[in-house]
Amino acid sequence: MGVITVSVLACVLLTLLGTGALPHNHHDTCPSGYTGPDSTVPHCYRFVRKQMGWQQALDYCKRDQGTLAAVHSVEEYQLLLSMVKQTQSTSAYAWVGLNDLEKEGNYVWTDGSSVNWFWSESAKAQQWGEEDCVALNSYSGAEGFDDIKCDSGCTFVCMRVLPSGVA
Repeated sequence: MGVITVSVLACVLLTLLGTGALPHNHHDTCPSGYTGPDSTVPHCYRFVRKQMGWQQALDYCKRDQGTLAAVHSVEEYQLLLSMVKQTQSTSAYAWVGLNDLEKEGNYVWTDGSSVNWFWSESAKAQQWGEEDCVALNSYSGAEGFDDIKCDSGCTFVCMRVLPSGVA
């Protein structure tokens, strides 16, 4: 009798979740393979271990209904850095959506969000004219954003922005 009761309750719960009568867990809102969102990280992120150039990585993310990741908080930065450190032996750099392809020194995110993340002083001193795409460097002691040549082969992080009110 107890098994039947539990089964019926499970069916009722699944039905209510499917109709929207009960709120979903925020983690259920991201597609399979993505991490987030939670109270500190508002979007879904997916670390891709394939190495390719920046434009190819952006195209890959777009085919998956996203874009290269944008970073607007320490929590987002720490999440992405922890993802990149997983494959540091293969590639210490992972593409993010920051670039200055259109105008040298004018950095923009591929998702159109505002650039409110600032370079460290050491990174500012290393910016070169032909390095227009930004990767997250996971080398210990050198962590941070680094602009490098766009055709460099790097892993990357895709981001999917959830519709308003979902997260």
